Amino acid sequence: MNETILYGYWRSSATYRTRIALNLKGVAYRTVGVHLLKGEQTAPEHLARHPSGRVPILEIDGHRIGQSMAMIDYLDETRPEPPLLPRDAYLRAHVRDLKDQIVADIHPLNNTSTLARLRSQFGADDAAIASWYAYWIVR
Repeated sequence: MNETILYGYWRSSATYRTRIALNLKGVAYRTVGVHLLKGEQTAPEHLARHPSGRVPILEIDGHRIGQSMAMIDYLDETRPEPPLLPRDAYLRAHVRDLKDQIVADIHPLNNTSTLARLRSQFGADDAAIASWYAYWIVR
C-alpha cells in the first residue's frame, strides 16, 4: 500500500479542512510542508506534483488529487464510514450550500495570492486590505 501524503501550507484553510477529513476517516498520513510565503509552491518538485503550484495536494491510493473538496469527496466515496455528510438528502444539500459559500465566496478572498496582488498592483496596505476584505465578506 502506498503512503498517504498531504502536501500543504500550515495556514491554508484548504489544507486544514483536508486534515480534518483525513483524521475523521482515520486515514494515516504524513504531512509535507509547502511554505507559500517563501515561494515553495513554485519549486520544480512541487510543480511536478501540481502544475498550478496550489496546495493542498493529496497523494493517496496511488493517485494525486488537488482541490480540498475533491479530496474530501474522494475520501467519503472510498471510505464510506464514518460518513462526512448527513444521510438525509436535504441536510446534505444544506452542508453543500455552506461548503460552496466557503470555497466560492470566502476562500478566494483570503488566498495569499489575492492579498499579494492587492499589495503589488494597487499598493494596498494592511488597513486597506482589511477594509476590502470586510466589505466582501460582510455584504
